[in-house]
Amino acid sequence: MSLIINFYEGKDADHRGRCLSDILQWNANKLESAHDYIQIVFPLPEQSGVQWSAPVINRQVFDAFRARPDLRDRLRDSFKKILWFYGFELVEKDNTYMVQKGLNWDAHRKHWDVSFDHNHLRITRIIRCLRVLGLEHEAQSFFDALESSAQRISSRSHEYWRRASSRTLNLRPDLEDDDIDGDNDLSIGPKFLREYEELQKLIADSEKPEGSVDTDKAAEKYVEDKKGDEGDRVAEGNLDTDLETKEV
Repeated sequence: MSLIINFYEGKDADHRGRCLSDILQWNANKLESAHDYIQIVFPLPEQSGVQWSAPVINRQVFDAFRARPDLRDRLRDSFKKILWFYGFELVEKDNTYMVQKGLNWDAHRKHWDVSFDHNHLRITRIIRCLRVLGLEHEAQSFFDALESSAQRISSRSHEYWRRASSRTLNLRPDLEDDDIDGDNDLSIGPKFLREYEELQKLIADSEKPEGSVDTDKAAEKYVEDKKGDEGDRVAEGNLDTDLETKEV
């Protein structure tokens, strides 16, 4: 079983022996000063350039979070905690989760609303993680809240956040536009994410008036492709360090 799944089930700890329940009790100073928890609390399909031993999202993790509401609920708890750290809160309205400014907004916006800060890297990671693991709406709402409230953020950071929130899941935010064929390029990236996006495209096409795609067969193909695919290669690129060197 994946360490990420075990960690989110409360059955395992990270490399320092910290459980998720421990991290969710941290104060703001601890969340700011510790640099090696964010990689397992908000994992990515890409290997971390800061912590090489951090687990990454593979097909097993992707499918588990997509299939299990309990794992997504626990991820949402992590999201609420980091939102608190940034001065936001997650509220539920009409069965939909929305990000808005929290009561601690004035005191906590300093953790990210500056011209350059390592929390910009974290935010890119968080948006991408939420989308990959099935909390797409929360990720989009977070991006919208950032865009509407940021005052001191560089255009470069804005661009990475936009990419993390809008590109197909197989594309890393640090890939430059010249490196890909648009934000929907399905020719590169982890196989399981490319297959997922291909399936979503087939389903979307079938819902058009002229659509004639057999979605059942498309879904069967996705399941068949999963078999024996534990060896999905870790995506190349180190999002943490790539962003750190490029952010201005």
